[in-house]
Amino acid sequence: MSKSTLPVRPDIFLSAEDHETLSRLVGDMPGEGVTGMLQDELERAIICEPGDLPKGAVPLHRWLHYVDGRSTEPRRIQIVLPNEADIDAGKVSVLSHVGAGLIGLVEGYTISWSDPSGAERSLTPVMIEDAEILADL
Repeated sequence: MSKSTLPVRPDIFLSAEDHETLSRLVGDMPGEGVTGMLQDELERAIICEPGDLPKGAVPLHRWLHYVDGRSTEPRRIQIVLPNEADIDAGKVSVLSHVGAGLIGLVEGYTISWSDPSGAERSLTPVMIEDAEILADL
């Protein structure tokens, strides 16, 4: 009996609203490349009502800081829908490799994910900014 060499992926958590939005987005797209990777993540996602979403789960439209396997320096981004993407403003499409890899992941958990060249890299959200605290500033 041989053991699988595929890495175990950590659970991901999405609000019912984000899951529905993303499912509609990728619905009839070919299941190849990043779209296929996101479709796979949506199939395995744990769907939560807004109040039940684990603290630190990466949702759409929230600012977060993450590190990847190439650098320990955190990067600040917001995962958005493709039509809202603006890389200069830090708004990364959920259909990008980084966006699809981080969506739903919980702070401190690491996922092994393919980059555009096909090489594996690790992605770890290290902080999700608290929208309520920032609104009070």
